[in-house]
Amino acid sequence: MSATGGWGQGEDEEVWQLARLLKTRAWLVGGRDDAAIEAVYRHRGVLREVLAAVGCALVVEPDLVRVYNPAPPLSVRLPEGDSAQGVWFWLTVGVLESLPVRVRLGQVAAAVRAAAVEIELPVTQSRTELSAFAGGLRRLCFRGVLEELEGRVEALVDGEEDPPVLLKVHHTRLLHVLPRGVQVDGWGQWAVDPAEDPAEWLAGLARPADAGVRVCAMLADQAVVHACDLDEDELRWLSDKGPTEGAALARSFGLELEHRLEGAAWVMPQETYDGQVAGRFRFPGRSRSQAGTVSHAALLLIDSFVSEGVRGGMGAPGPNWCGMPRSRVVGRLGELAKRHAWWNKDLRGDLPRLAEDVRGMLEPEADLLRVTGGFEEWWWLSPAAARWTVLSEPAPVPVPAQCGDVAKGVER
Repeated sequence: MSATGGWGQGEDEEVWQLARLLKTRAWLVGGRDDAAIEAVYRHRGVLREVLAAVGCALVVEPDLVRVYNPAPPLSVRLPEGDSAQGVWFWLTVGVLESLPVRVRLGQVAAAVRAAAVEIELPVTQSRTELSAFAGGLRRLCFRGVLEELEGRVEALVDGEEDPPVLLKVHHTRLLHVLPRGVQVDGWGQWAVDPAEDPAEWLAGLARPADAGVRVCAMLADQAVVHACDLDEDELRWLSDKGPTEGAALARSFGLELEHRLEGAAWVMPQETYDGQVAGRFRFPGRSRSQAGTVSHAALLLIDSFVSEGVRGGMGAPGPNWCGMPRSRVVGRLGELAKRHAWWNKDLRGDLPRLAEDVRGMLEPEADLLRVTGGFEEWWWLSPAAARWTVLSEPAPVPVPAQCGDVAKGVER
């Protein structure tokens, strides 16, 4: 679906198209998304109700639509490590308020580097650092906070002190960059510095008080919601009201509810599949032509877990999770590598590295894998992963309607 038009003919269809778009793109800006902004304005009342049911707040202005997504539940496994792009992004946000409306890229870069020195962040101007800096600027351009009047922000990567790039700063949109629901102290400052303690900062974010809203927010944001991650109130709501209220809300996004003992998911029906990524993760294609080495290995491992894994053993997150010791996973990858000569040569020669790359795809991104420690590390695969299988090359590849293709929020 295009953000510039192509809405459904019926009012209900237009609403779910807009609701799905707003859960996918938290920012619509004037001059680029005018048709979508106009459509959102017409349906702003019902869209606010639909989004509020999944914990979101909708702001509609003449040249801006902003969706504030709820904080992720504490059970969600977030990627570890610092993001260099994130550091430079927030440094840039901090200095833009004091800069004029029209400003050269070199002025922005100088102000941001001065701010980095103040917080004792090393400024190396290496290519990696410049790429991270430019990436943060690009994110601000996408949000409409910055506008490129002349040139492109990627010119920063070339290392020039003052590249010929002229920017426009939309100061009124800066306030919409900051997340909502952050705990503040008596001085109105954030009570916890996210740079010093990101886990505590995330834990302190406000979350929906209603169990049903929390569950629906997870259904809208995650490929699958596992019952083992829910508290008592959330489990009760999913069991008692999920089949009715959860299914009705799913239809408001043009989706369908799949509800089983192990959990639930909002699934995109094939007839409404629009071919675009509907969230931060999309499971890889199911044939060799659609998958690289890591994604193809992940798909083949799913088949191995389902056919060979131990079901619901000690340490499993749930009764139907399939498990294998890590040594068996590495061994199985070795067997697969011998059969698939087209796999990346370096990965075929370094099976432990390949195993970790597969884990990186299945665990933090898709949340289909849980790893437990102990005498021997065990990998446990979610029952939801069984819906993905590898197709033989000659077989036609239908457009999948799968748990990973759901409307999910990508901005906080």
